[in-house]
Amino acid sequence: MTDEAALHLYQQMVVERHRIWERRQKSHPAPWTDDPVLANRKFTNMFRVLDPGSQFVFDLDDADRLTVIARLVFYRITNLPKTWRMLRAAHGRYPTARDFTLFDPLVETLTTYRDAGNQVFSGAYIIVPEPGTKNDKVEGAVRVTRRFVETASADFLLATTQEDRFAALRSVPGLGGFLSMQVLTDWGYLQDKEPNPSFIVAGPGARRGAALIDPARRPEDVILSLAAMWQCDDSVRLHGRPLSVMDVQNTLCEFSKYARETVVPRKKTAYRPANPGVQPRPVLPRWW
Repeated sequence: MTDEAALHLYQQMVVERHRIWERRQKSHPAPWTDDPVLANRKFTNMFRVLDPGSQFVFDLDDADRLTVIARLVFYRITNLPKTWRMLRAAHGRYPTARDFTLFDPLVETLTTYRDAGNQVFSGAYIIVPEPGTKNDKVEGAVRVTRRFVETASADFLLATTQEDRFAALRSVPGLGGFLSMQVLTDWGYLQDKEPNPSFIVAGPGARRGAALIDPARRPEDVILSLAAMWQCDDSVRLHGRPLSVMDVQNTLCEFSKYARETVVPRKKTAYRPANPGVQPRPVLPRWW
């Protein structure tokens, strides 16, 4: 049974967090909200494509589809645009599929960069490329990407459904369900036509958020029902489009944090955005 109080709190959070983005787009001065939780903690945008990490995906496009998907796999393991800008500066371009199969030159560049005191991987979420081993993380990340290129990329590129593309990603040790869904979503942003908008696999945070709203249902079913709800609600739109199922998955992950903060606030100082000032106009998929 749906928890109506939790659903109302979820709706309130989603609407207000998107209003923050809209206010910043219009260059309104801070504070952008009276909501104490949203004002004092970092929460991603409700539309996943708006976050800087997703906006960077558009820089990774290429005429070679194999190179695109190889880049996306490695990008979501690193999840740090700064690392990629270093690679482009060092090699004159972003890595290609062949760079991952050659392995050693790419690993050398990355380890030299890391050993100089630089961060290679984002701390936004923890990805262990080769769990259960003590292997070097940089080597493991490149090795997982090489394994995908050599063993699963053909299946991915030949697939005609999101389910089959996800299965191809998931078949590679080191590419778990959460990471595979992130890569698949990024891939969809770079296509001419929108992939099947109903395919979703809930990540850990989304499962927690969905359980707050309706613990008796599968999290994927909660996501689909919420997406249908937002389809009929004009309060949260981006260039006319409502939240997609992947966006809803994202909102539930944020809601699990938001709900916790309403009970036991952990941070008292006002949140300072990493990118203050005038906000750039977002890049959107061609099919948007």
